[in-house]
Amino acid sequence: MPLFNRVFKNVFEAASARRKLSKKRSLHPVNEHFETIFNTAIATQIIFQQPVKLVLLFWLAISPAMAAANPLQQADEQFQALSSYSTTLRSYGEAEQIITYRYKKPGYVRMDFIKPHKGAAIVYRSDTGKVQLRPFGFIKSMTFNMKPTAKLVLSPRGHRVDESDIGVLLKNAQKLAQSGSLKVLREETVQQNTMVVLEIIGKENVLVDGVHRYLLWLDTRLKLPRIVESYDNANQLIEGLFLDDLIINPNFAEIFNL
Repeated sequence: MPLFNRVFKNVFEAASARRKLSKKRSLHPVNEHFETIFNTAIATQIIFQQPVKLVLLFWLAISPAMAAANPLQQADEQFQALSSYSTTLRSYGEAEQIITYRYKKPGYVRMDFIKPHKGAAIVYRSDTGKVQLRPFGFIKSMTFNMKPTAKLVLSPRGHRVDESDIGVLLKNAQKLAQSGSLKVLREETVQQNTMVVLEIIGKENVLVDGVHRYLLWLDTRLKLPRIVESYDNANQLIEGLFLDDLIINPNFAEIFNL
């Protein structure tokens, strides 16, 4: 298998390390976009704090608008309001994957690979509609330009770099909820962050982007997902993702070029 496809396959596919994570967290695993979830033993102590009733009251009390919108809608509104964000994506699965991910509206994306393939990078520019790929960190002058639909920069499941942001994830989750159900399961504390856990399940045999069920851990302060898990129609984990060190509206320099 060519290295380039291997880079993306590693980024989008992972599952086995989840067993270690569940032992520490006592909760079901959580992705979005990429088919991997980052194996982080440091992010696994979970404290169950509030019954579902109090979780609902918490969300309704955040603002008067909460009474007319569910937490998933609130997360989408928060994404619509931001101009940029940065995060460290950590997957758990067959192998640990770590990627620095930066996004700027109207759709600029930069992914810098930390583990594996340290130094490899991908940039998507919405003004040109092109993807830049640097496969080797030690040869910074070697870059390739291509369309976001090129097989070389697609995940094994066909995910595109230009459709990798939180906004796309939230829209897919909303589509699934429209055909099925949305439940607030509980409130948890993860790495000193209070999170509300949402479960979105489509109707029988209904899939959105290959997903039948989502678990989303929404940060109650940032109102955005911090952990995501997607499941297939057989309720098998497809992928999961931790969004660590999530920063809203950072000021980026000219980083969207390789």
